[in-house]
Amino acid sequence: MLVESGFVRAVDGEGREWTFRPSFGRIASLGTPHEIVAIYARLHGPHAAKEAAYVLACLCDQEDASSLIGFHGDDGLFHYGSMPVAEMVIIARHLMRHGIAGKARPGNGGGKFSQAFDAQEYISAARVHLQLSSKDAEDLSMTEFQTMFEMKFPQAGNKGGARDVPSREEYREAMRQHEERERGTESR
Repeated sequence: MLVESGFVRAVDGEGREWTFRPSFGRIASLGTPHEIVAIYARLHGPHAAKEAAYVLACLCDQEDASSLIGFHGDDGLFHYGSMPVAEMVIIARHLMRHGIAGKARPGNGGGKFSQAFDAQEYISAARVHLQLSSKDAEDLSMTEFQTMFEMKFPQAGNKGGARDVPSREEYREAMRQHEERERGTESR
């Protein structure tokens, strides 16, 4: 399990484990592309606890996480589970960040706000560009997708950023300038 890619494992006081996976397939189960972004936004508002429980329920590998995150009772009320509400919100935000925004290159901002997140677009891109099966593409988090895409296409994901290696054109130009300087110092 890769926490760096957004995956989370929770263990309750009785030793039961739950795994939360922010994969494209699971993120898509949250709702329409517009609803997904709205849920992410509400995780930062006054009803964050309710949204967090929903996100955790949808992104959980296990069938029933109600003892951990809570459930809606027959009385119409939400009954919280053993996980503290603040932790549910933090984990849900973490999962959504890695699931829809990604975090493969911290500090390399420049992303623009979008009112929708179409998971199918990224699943298709992973299938076409990374030659993954549908299942493997659906299982990726955005962070994993970004990391893999950057590894396969190093220049594509780094527009305007610093690179470790110059392009051929940059190398040739630097060598031309160096040779000119060398000729200039030899003629003195």
